[in-house]
Amino acid sequence: MSDVRRRVQLPAWGLIIVGTLNALSGMVFIVGRLVSIVKGPERVIDDEYRRLGYEVGTIVWPMLGLISVAASPLIIFGGLQMLGMRRYSTALLASILALVPVTSLCCISGIPIGIWALIVLRDPEVRASFESPQNR
Repeated sequence: MSDVRRRVQLPAWGLIIVGTLNALSGMVFIVGRLVSIVKGPERVIDDEYRRLGYEVGTIVWPMLGLISVAASPLIIFGGLQMLGMRRYSTALLASILALVPVTSLCCISGIPIGIWALIVLRDPEVRASFESPQNR
C-alpha cells in the first residue's frame, strides 16, 4: 500500500500547488480590474480594432479570474483528498479542472499536472486503494 501512496503523493501536491496558483492569479486579474475602475477613465484608443480588443479584455480577464478563483478550492480540496486516498471522484474532478484552461489560469502547470494526476488515478491499483475500507 505504501507504494501506491508514494505514487499518489507528488501529483496530489501538484494539484494543491496548481489550485493555490490559480487562486492567486485569479485574484490578480480581479484586483487589477478593480484598480483600473477606481483609477478612472482610460486613455482614448482611436483604432477601432485595438479599442474592441481592449474592451473585450477588460471583461474577459476578470471573468476568467472569477472562474479560476471559484474552481481553485475544488482543485485544492481534490488534491487533499488524493493525498489522503479518500474520495476518488473528487480527486478525479480536481485533475480535470486543473486541465481546463478556463478554470485553470495556470494552464502551463495545470495541464501537465492534471494529466499526471489522471494517469495515476486511472491506475487500477490506485483506484482499488481509494475504494478499500482501510482509507475510509
